[in-house]
Amino acid sequence: MIAVMLTLVLLLSACGQAANQGNAPASTSAEVTKSTNNDSVVASSEPAADAGYWTYQSDKGPVQIPRNPQRVVIPVQDFIGDLLTLGVTPIAVAGNDILNHPYFKEALTGVEVVGDDMTVSLEKITSLEPDLIITYQEDTYEQISKIAPTVFIPWGKYDYKERLIEIGKILNKEQQAVKWVADFNQKLEAKKAELADLIAADKKVAIFEIAGKELYLYGSSYGRGGEIIYNGLGLHAPDLVQEAAFKEGWASLSLEALPEYLGEADYIFQGFSRGVEQDKLDILDSVFWQSLPAVKAGHVFTYDLKTYYLSDAYALDKQLDEIVTLLKSLQ
Repeated sequence: MIAVMLTLVLLLSACGQAANQGNAPASTSAEVTKSTNNDSVVASSEPAADAGYWTYQSDKGPVQIPRNPQRVVIPVQDFIGDLLTLGVTPIAVAGNDILNHPYFKEALTGVEVVGDDMTVSLEKITSLEPDLIITYQEDTYEQISKIAPTVFIPWGKYDYKERLIEIGKILNKEQQAVKWVADFNQKLEAKKAELADLIAADKKVAIFEIAGKELYLYGSSYGRGGEIIYNGLGLHAPDLVQEAAFKEGWASLSLEALPEYLGEADYIFQGFSRGVEQDKLDILDSVFWQSLPAVKAGHVFTYDLKTYYLSDAYALDKQLDEIVTLLKSLQ
């Protein structure tokens, strides 16, 4: 058997993920930038406890946060959709790409950018006078928490439903969050019913990605529609994919291993994250890819990584509709 090489995931962004869930796994450290002559960016602004604040028990300890925050900054590329789902528009986010994301472009019109997911500007954040910051970046937490009350939510601590409810608590929107989860559960059951007569329970679905010359499998917790395909719709991965990719969220494999790991897949969701076009063509033209039953049957769906790397409530709601439509289109 050709072994899949598993490597340790450093979950920093999205599809989180040392660079992002949107990128193939890599190891990076977040950075902050600040003006060399602006000492005020590190001046503490922690509020005194009063009727307008309450104590939230975060993973970094207790923090006084406003009961009804009005100026929320999200200096990362995830969590944004969770806020939008709860009717809260952040005043600033990380990453110009997010502002142009197909799901968020309209909702984030006029929102400021405070850097990218790995490098944020303390000076820019300070100038916006936020009353609450929410992040999962360990490396920048200490500096950012000196600007305004900051809640640290470790990436991967919650699934998307649990995280929405937790963010709902933070934003004083818990009832809205609980209602969304209940409504979404009903929607999932309805979508599963739509597929029940079309896709047999024993059919297998795999998520596969080409990143240059590197190949990856993905599980149920690393974006790319996995939360919907596996957790939401209850579809199953081939056994070897389950063993290799579900614990860490992803796994790398060789070209020669494709038949072994994807040979049992009846459907393949395929993405491309980086690399030159010729590398992709070489892989897709190879006998290892062309021999796969799902490829021969035309049961391969190409997902847009820019659209599918996120796994927040807002994005997953849209992915659910799209994934079910794709699966139904082949019947």
